[in-house]
Amino acid sequence: MILDCNEIIPDRLWVGGHVRPQDVGHLKFIGITTVVNIQSDEDIKSCGVPLKKIIKAYDAAGLELRRAPTADFDKEALIANLPQCVAEVEAALKPPWARVYLHCTAGINRSPTTAAAFLIRSRGLSAQEAFDYVNARRHCSPYLNVLEQYAESLKLP
Repeated sequence: MILDCNEIIPDRLWVGGHVRPQDVGHLKFIGITTVVNIQSDEDIKSCGVPLKKIIKAYDAAGLELRRAPTADFDKEALIANLPQCVAEVEAALKPPWARVYLHCTAGINRSPTTAAAFLIRSRGLSAQEAFDYVNARRHCSPYLNVLEQYAESLKLP
């Protein structure tokens, strides 16, 4: 099986589904330097691969792992964790040479929503613009209402 991922920001940010140890070589091949995993521990366990085994594969490939565990199918949890998820992406992308793979379990809701929130914060896009931008690059379903709440939270009085 080939890793399901799409380039969201050219040469910088990819979004997709969960990583198995055998996928790490592909990430290395496309030049990924850091993986941002926003799966909860329960999500990782449900994928049938122990986190320790994935971490070992990342270490062997020289890839950095950052995490912001967020429950799946829980918009309130995503709203609460979205600032931390975005902060992890920002930190991962800080080096100008960094190439980041952002993922949740299926790459349908949480990671695309996080990528869009990153675009809101870093590029000043509206929630709708960020939603459309990510949707144009990956078949996914970011949560527009979560993005709207996130964008509103960034506005200063």
